[in-house]
Amino acid sequence: MRRSSRDLLVEILRILHSAGFALYEVDSDYCLQIVAKKGDTKLLIKTTINVDNEKKETTEDLSSLATTFSASPLIIGSRAQRGKIEDGTLYERFNVHVVNLNTFREAVLHRRFPVAFSRRGGLYFKIDGATLKRLRMERGMSLGEFAAKIGVSRKAVYEYENSQMGATLKTVLRMEEVLNAGVTMDIDIFKWSYRKELPDKSPAGAVAKQLHYKLKKIGCKAIGFSYAPIDVHARTIGVSFLTDEENLDDDTLDRKVENATKIGKLLGVNPILITGSFGGGDLDIISIPIDDIRKAESIKDLERILNIDLTGHCTN
Repeated sequence: MRRSSRDLLVEILRILHSAGFALYEVDSDYCLQIVAKKGDTKLLIKTTINVDNEKKETTEDLSSLATTFSASPLIIGSRAQRGKIEDGTLYERFNVHVVNLNTFREAVLHRRFPVAFSRRGGLYFKIDGATLKRLRMERGMSLGEFAAKIGVSRKAVYEYENSQMGATLKTVLRMEEVLNAGVTMDIDIFKWSYRKELPDKSPAGAVAKQLHYKLKKIGCKAIGFSYAPIDVHARTIGVSFLTDEENLDDDTLDRKVENATKIGKLLGVNPILITGSFGGGDLDIISIPIDDIRKAESIKDLERILNIDLTGHCTN
């Protein structure tokens, strides 16, 4: 029987709970559905049956959010346009790791990780470069001699030994036959390379755009989001903002605040609500009018404004 999206989500929550993760299920149509934390491991998870349905814009917000909070983004799905997501294999969607439910379960509950990853052209295996180099040298083979024995170029062997390139199954089998030892290594699906440069995107919403513009004008590095529980993150001072927009009804704003505050509690941050002239209502979150933010002429001014309202909790 084909698994539904809700079934997939429920099973992922069950697996994480069994492994002792603190969890929050996001109650809105954002770039993620689950936030999970255990020790130093922080996961931002999106679930989908067909991973090709995940658009570049939402996936970029997911990876930017992960970079912001030093978390690992993960998409868990069942199939893609080219076929089903195979067990024990790591895929990617716009530079975000993708696995199926079985691979996720094995990683979370048993610390058993994939050894293969999918790229255009087929499946590749991650090579333990240090082990490969040690085995080759112990057997007295030069780069060129070893390359000739396994049927690849000298440059390819150099890249294998420096963990810069994956190898096909055919090449792995040749290596292991020549060396009489294993040379592959697991791929930790929870280890993700944070993006050094984030997309310079303007957020959605009029108030959010004003906030984002003002932060950048005073020299504060800021990230804008369109599909995330927060609208703007000020990187320079480590503060996350959500905004009350004129078109939001009370119920929608309540859900937005609840999502941001509960995710913030799990990740150890204190989000701030920026309100427009229409007010932010009586909500359990620190609120600051956009007019106050407009008065800031420098980052120090901004910190002063936020410190007054945040009683010393302006940074995460």
